[in-house]
Amino acid sequence: MSTLTARDSAVFQSLFDPEASIAAEPRHAPPATSLTGIDEQHFLTCRTTELRILSSLQSGTQERGMIQKVIDELSSLIQESPDYASAYVNRAQARRMLVSVDDLFTEAYADSTAQLFGDLKRGIELAGPGSEKESASEHQRTVLSTAYTHRGFLLLKLTDLVRDAKTVYGISGIPSSASAESIEEQASRDFASGGKYGNREAQDMAVRTNPYAKLCGAIVKEALKKENEEWKASQIY
Repeated sequence: MSTLTARDSAVFQSLFDPEASIAAEPRHAPPATSLTGIDEQHFLTCRTTELRILSSLQSGTQERGMIQKVIDELSSLIQESPDYASAYVNRAQARRMLVSVDDLFTEAYADSTAQLFGDLKRGIELAGPGSEKESASEHQRTVLSTAYTHRGFLLLKLTDLVRDAKTVYGISGIPSSASAESIEEQASRDFASGGKYGNREAQDMAVRTNPYAKLCGAIVKEALKKENEEWKASQIY
C-alpha cells in the first residue's frame, strides 16, 4: 500500500467526521460501565459531563469556534479527571476536525499533530483493561477501537510521507530514522487492535496493511504471472 487511496482518505474522513463520530456518540452512547481505575460514580459523573460537552456538535456545525470550545471544555474535564480516557480520545477527534489530512505532519501544524498522537496514546493507556485476564467493558471497547483506528490512519498518512521522502513534523515516540515499512507495520498493529475491539474498518485495514499478507500476495501474484508467461510460450508453434 504505497499511497493513501481516495477510498482510504474517504474512510479516514468518515471515521472522524463530526457527523460520523463525535456528534454521533451522544445519540448512540454505550451503557455506562466502569473504567479501570475510576470509581463507578465518578465515571458516571465524567460521562455525563462529556456527553453534555459533545452534544453541542449534534447540530452538525463545524464552526471552528464551536469546535475549539469543545476542545477547551474537554481539556477542563481532563484537568479535573486526568484518568478519564474517553475525554482524551474525543479531544483528539475534535482536534482532527480542525486539521485537514493534507495539513497533518506539516510544520505549521506540528503542535496539533503532536497533540493528536499524545491524546490517543494516553487514551489507549487509560482505557486498557487492568490485566490480561480482565475483559474490557463495552465503554472500554468503544474507546479503544476508536483510538487505535484513528492512530492507525494517522500512521498510514505518515507512511506515505516518509515513503515519498517528505519532511514530517509533530511525530512523537517514532524515531526520525524509522522506515516507511516499519511505520506501516505499526499502523497494521493498531488496525488489528482496533479490529479486535470491534471496528470493522480497522479489521479490513489490518488485513490490507499486514506485511506478511502482502508478501504472500506478492509471491502468489508473481507465481501466477510466471505461469501465465509459460503458458503463452507453450502456445507458440
